[in-house]
Order: sequence, then C-alpha cells, then structure tokens
Amino acid sequence: MQKTFGHVLAAHKGLGPGFDFLRIALAFTIVFSHSFLLTGNDEFFRSSPLWFAEYALVPMFFALSGFLIAGSAQRLSLKNFLLNRGLRIVPALAVDIVVCALIIGPLVTPVALSYYFGSADFFKYFLNIVGWIHYSLPGVFENNPTHRVNGALWTVPWEIFCYIIMSGLMITSIVKSWQKTAALTAAFIVMGIVVQLYGHHLPYRVNLVLSTFFVSRGAQLVFAFLLGILAYQLREVIPHSRVLLAISVVIAIAAIFVLSSPSIETVPNRIIVIPALVYITVFIGLTPVPLPSVFHKGDYSYGVYLYHDPFLQILIGLAPGIFLAPKVGALALYAIGICAAMTVAVISWHMIEKPILGMRKKFSFVAKARGVDENADTTILPVEKPAKA
Repeated sequence: MQKTFGHVLAAHKGLGPGFDFLRIALAFTIVFSHSFLLTGNDEFFRSSPLWFAEYALVPMFFALSGFLIAGSAQRLSLKNFLLNRGLRIVPALAVDIVVCALIIGPLVTPVALSYYFGSADFFKYFLNIVGWIHYSLPGVFENNPTHRVNGALWTVPWEIFCYIIMSGLMITSIVKSWQKTAALTAAFIVMGIVVQLYGHHLPYRVNLVLSTFFVSRGAQLVFAFLLGILAYQLREVIPHSRVLLAISVVIAIAAIFVLSSPSIETVPNRIIVIPALVYITVFIGLTPVPLPSVFHKGDYSYGVYLYHDPFLQILIGLAPGIFLAPKVGALALYAIGICAAMTVAVISWHMIEKPILGMRKKFSFVAKARGVDENADTTILPVEKPAKA
C-alpha cells in the first residue's frame, strides 16, 4: 500500500517531525536573501538564480501554515482558534514594534528627539501591531540603501487575511470539505488570471484592488496557504513519494531558469510552481531531519524572521564600508546578522513566546502532546501543529 501524508502523520502522533527543521531553514534562508536586498545588491540578486528565493521562501511558509493550522481549525471553536493564533504572533510582534520605535529609533536617528517623538511617522509605526503596515521612523536608516525599518512586516496583513479566510472556512464548514476548498482555490487562481489579463479594462481603482487581492505577491501567498489547507484535507490520499518529491524539485529548478523575477507577480506560472513548492514543503515537514541541539531548546524561527531586518539595518549603518561592498558585503552582513538575529530570537522565545504558551495549554494540541516545558507549538509566521490524523 502506498504511504500517504496521513500515514506519516499518524506514525508520528500527528506531529510532522521535519517542520521544526523546515521553519528554521526557511528563516535562515530569508535572512540570507535580505542580506543582499538590504545592501543594494538588488540587480545582482534578481538577475541571478538567487531571485527564486523571493519567489519561493515566503509562499513555502504560508503553505506550511495552511497545512498545519487546518488541523487546529477542524478541532477548535472559532473563538479559541483566533485566540490561539493571536497569542502566538501578536506578543512578539508588539515587542518588535515597541523596541524599534522606542529604543532602536531614538538611538540611530540623526533628527532631534523632540521631532522624532512628535512626528506622525513615529505614532503611525505602532499601527504595525494591528497589521496596518508602516515602514518608516523619522530619520531612521535614512543613509542606508533602503530606509525601511523592518521590511519583513509586509507579510503581516496577508497573515491576517489568511486568518480571515480560515475563519470563513470554519464558519461555513468548508474546512472539513476538500471538494469545496478545491473549488475555492481554483476560483481564486482563475480570478487572478482573469484580472491580470483583462483588469486594465476596468476603472483604475477597481483594477488596483482586484490586482492586490488576486494577482500581487501577497495573492501568491494566499494561493500557497489554500493549497496547504487542501494538502492537509487530502493527507490520506496524497502519496508520500520520493518520486513526486523529485518531480517537484525538478519543476522548481526549471522555474529558476525559465522564469525571472517579474514572474513573482504573474499568475499563470503559479498553477504549476506553487503546487510543487507546497509538495516539497509538506514532504520535508513530514520527514525526520536532525537539528543541532541548540534548536531543541526552543523554536527561534519566528523571532529570526521577525527581528532580523532591523538588526541587519543597524549593522549596515554602523559599518557601511564593509557591508555595502558589492556581493562580499552581503555575505559578511549575513554572517554577523544571523548571529544577532538568533540572539534576539532566543531572548524572545524564552522571555516572551514560551511563557505565552502556558496561556494556550487548554486548547493547544501540541501543548497537550508535548507539554509547555518541552518547547511545544513551535511556529514561524502563523502556524499550528496538526491534530492526530
């Protein structure tokens, strides 16, 4: 009998043994790509095979999220589901925003502090906590190639949007029907193709809104999220096959050389490439992969993703002569920046994220399965370990 994703989940009591590795590997790789993008190496990055990191990495996170929270969405009430998600992502996000605005900003800004604390940009920055993204603080990183304090925050509204989608699937019970989820996913991608082909005939603002929701890079994340949900719903059917994995990897490699950076915001390629990335994501997540002992003490992936951009920006500002050297500077920035991001992520996990898990014990499957003191419910971006298959 062909082994399926469901068989693997059942064999590991509902906990994918490779998701911890996948999260931290994706987080570290994102830091690597941002080391190039923040140092003015955009043209090199996007004209080399490295461009595919922008295409693939965050969608893989969202696919992972869809697969994992589909399990909790089927067993939790809507109230507990939203509380579960909120407690996981908001506290660390809020700390990141507060630290950037009240500590990092005043330390690095060249403007007068009276102007800094009185500026509208300062107050608007706190709206990031609720998903209304603002990237600037007065004068902060103004001499760096990019002035964004934390460009990684662009995914936050799309995470919230995916939660809204999941809430709708729960209310309508679509989350329990793969047929309805498949129909919704197909409608979403077809709508994207239609808007991309014919949206220019519509009024500008209408086209802008539709393109944002169905065509943009964010829409790519939603598609990956929906496919992740579908993969969980079909876990008893989808083969856990090395042959399919190899085919998916070949598709991804072919995309690197056949497509180019602008294809991130084009829809037709997603029909083939994103499903391949979703399969790779889930296959790795269900495969035991050894991790260094340091990563057994907690899940630092969310912290690495959330905090790395501001610290890379600080390093660039401190030593532009080193870190802005073409190509080599980006590698040096990564080597030092990943250490800084990991240090902050460790602090965040043990002082902020892990204590919050105690508030989720009553409705967190993983907290019950492993116990809070055993680093339960390890996530990056909004994810949840699945319930038993």
